[in-house]
Amino acid sequence: MTGWAVFFSFLWLLSNPLLIFGMDYEQSGHIRGQSSLNWYQDNHLFSEVEGHQLFLDGSIDLRLNASFFFTDQLSFGFAYEAAAVGGQSRKAIAKLAPDSSYGQLFSGAAPSDDNQLFDLTGVSSNTYEYTAYHRIDRLYLALDSNCGTVKAGRQALTWGNGQIFNPADLVNPFSPADIIRDYKVGSDMLLYQTGGDVISDFQLVYVPRRNKEGTLSETESTYGSKIRISQNELDIELLALRSYEDTVIGTGLTGFLGGALYRTDWTLTFLSDDPERDQYLSIVANLDYSWVWQDKNWYGFVELYYNGLGADSLDEALQDDTLVTRLLRGELFVTGQYYFDAMVQYEAHPLVNCFVSVIVNLRDYSFLLQPRLVWEMTESLQILTGVDLPVGGRGDEFGEGQDLETGLVTGRAVQGYALITWFF
Repeated sequence: MTGWAVFFSFLWLLSNPLLIFGMDYEQSGHIRGQSSLNWYQDNHLFSEVEGHQLFLDGSIDLRLNASFFFTDQLSFGFAYEAAAVGGQSRKAIAKLAPDSSYGQLFSGAAPSDDNQLFDLTGVSSNTYEYTAYHRIDRLYLALDSNCGTVKAGRQALTWGNGQIFNPADLVNPFSPADIIRDYKVGSDMLLYQTGGDVISDFQLVYVPRRNKEGTLSETESTYGSKIRISQNELDIELLALRSYEDTVIGTGLTGFLGGALYRTDWTLTFLSDDPERDQYLSIVANLDYSWVWQDKNWYGFVELYYNGLGADSLDEALQDDTLVTRLLRGELFVTGQYYFDAMVQYEAHPLVNCFVSVIVNLRDYSFLLQPRLVWEMTESLQILTGVDLPVGGRGDEFGEGQDLETGLVTGRAVQGYALITWFF
């Protein structure tokens, strides 16, 4: 990463269209500030480390997006991010032992490029209380032709039909608990895409990655293909890929049921690193519907998710190396097997929307409740405020865990948060 010079160079370019030879271009971005207050019980690991139960955290980030169109066929995409993240929770995490199983699940705030083809992230400051970084999150060249589109460079890829859980999305998925989903973290890849009438979408992707020694490794990379067949308002998707050393095959189905839209995905993963299990199955199915009631717009969905690699308890899951490996590299985000999730959106005013979403572990019945409100103050200014409420007992996924090394309680905080975003 060449540092802040990269940022100022591109900012100068964007502000001087004549320097890019009068070519067509688009630009956008945002500045977002977030503050959160986290509450942990008195015998929680964090409370013990810091001596108090309330933790104040915050962040601010800037994003600049640009697309340059050299010709009708050739274009260039670019996005830059600069952020500072920190607070009392980060300070507590930093004090944990490096080999703590709990601490490893919170490895840091800055996205890492250690296993990517290019290192485009620079950490300008990294202390116990905060980290500040900047990075190029999109950097790709796209070529359109009658044969399809080829995109090479840092970009985002989304496969699958899940709403909150998406087992077919293995390259750079969102966490099920993520509220902000406007941009995925970019990955270096080569993508080919085309489509027509019956075969509406066909994709080939190659995501090269580096191993711990910094060498490009096929055993760390992902490559595969997906095809979507569309006929009579019914979409059928088939996918096959190699992710790290696992082979994954899957199928998806999308169609209409009355006025509702249903989606489902099935993936079968053939494990390469587990001597006791050869494979595991993942299934997601959802149904979403929009309606008008009392002259107000409503939207909602329900979803069921099965994770064949899940364990019966949180403690058992943390002892499963195969599961923990996939948690740490961001392929899985939950430790159980059976889940129900749902979301309802109520438009109280054209500029004010209320959301309530919930994720339920159907084995221990612990759950994460996420009510929130979005107020579009102006065309370019948005306020989002909400609460994350984890509910569960000792040993439950969304309840209380126990650190095996210290005996202290672990688990999610009750969190209240507010974000303000200015879009431009």
